[in-house]
Amino acid sequence: MKLAALDPLFSLQLAHRVTIWATVYMNLWRVSRDSVACFFDCTGGKNMKIASHDGDTGALKWRGVLLVLATLVAGGVTFLALRSPVAPPMAGTKVTIAVPTQINSALMLVASAQGLFLDSGVDVVSQPFELGKDALQSLLDGNSDLAVVADTPVVFALLNGSDIAMLAGISQARRALAIIVHSDRGIDKVEDLRGKSIGVTLGTNLTYFLDAMLQVHGVPSNKVNLVDLRTDELASAFEDGGIDSAVVYQPFLAKLKEKMGEHMKVFYGEDIYAFRFLLVGKPSYIDSHPQEINRILSALVAANQSIRTNPVAARRAIGDATKIDDATMAQLFEPEDYVLSLDQAMLLALDDQTRWAMQKGLVKPGPTPNYLNSMKYQNLEAVLPAAVTVVH
Repeated sequence: MKLAALDPLFSLQLAHRVTIWATVYMNLWRVSRDSVACFFDCTGGKNMKIASHDGDTGALKWRGVLLVLATLVAGGVTFLALRSPVAPPMAGTKVTIAVPTQINSALMLVASAQGLFLDSGVDVVSQPFELGKDALQSLLDGNSDLAVVADTPVVFALLNGSDIAMLAGISQARRALAIIVHSDRGIDKVEDLRGKSIGVTLGTNLTYFLDAMLQVHGVPSNKVNLVDLRTDELASAFEDGGIDSAVVYQPFLAKLKEKMGEHMKVFYGEDIYAFRFLLVGKPSYIDSHPQEINRILSALVAANQSIRTNPVAARRAIGDATKIDDATMAQLFEPEDYVLSLDQAMLLALDDQTRWAMQKGLVKPGPTPNYLNSMKYQNLEAVLPAAVTVVH
């Protein structure tokens, strides 16, 4: 038991139990001692005398011995009962979190694998999904209490009137996704994608990343042929040659590179887009469960520390959860990508994606929302003040 991690209330309860044990056990010891002394010293002569008159001295002796033994047994039982481990107080209900089984969910995966949620005093049930937008839908449908999701689906949800709030960013990577192309199709640079077919999963941050890349390189989005596919379908369609290019994230990117080698080219966008995963929930749930929320954030802080201090163990836990072999994980895993934060750059990214969604006609036009109002920064600020750098 890690006493340093216990709540003040639990520490008080533990101290109270220790006091009770000491008092009860010492009193029982005194009773046992006094019973023996009294029987053999104080009243022993009288009892022996009476007993000798009754001819029942042996029976009286045994009654006294049994009394002493019973007292000692009662004391032992009480001692064993009171010394049994006391579990730290748990949340009244389980907290279900919808989580994409991707390496960008690393803090969640490490916290679950290493028992950090339980260490923080909260019972978390992970609900696995392939995509963040599916995890978010679980939250919106009322099937989970919290969700991990990329920033783009959050923008769509808020612009479409969904009532959700951001608790923290849990990862931020710049090489977690890329555009891949066949080397033999005359695509030597992003500009050569004009007129080509590109597989992408619509409604995700992959769509925004693709449009941002095309815009920076001067390719109008209406000059490419988009093919809407889920991630596993994207990888298969690209490998089979059914599409010229695709937008994929890790580990699909690493696996395709290993299979196709020089027959595939990769275009990253490190200076264009940061791949963010956020922990979100409904404001009503967050406000009514402050203890559970803060304990979850504390566990994620511990996971962040675990990744920094023992990256190999963390990497293997993530690989086990995502079914990625350790050799591949060793190539992909970047500990600095996993930081618990709410920063100004996140607000700017949400604003940029909002303007993009409106320009593309993906949502109704209107003023850009103040996303600060959709951030529950108070919870993260209570657990790790340095992680909150957004101006508020």
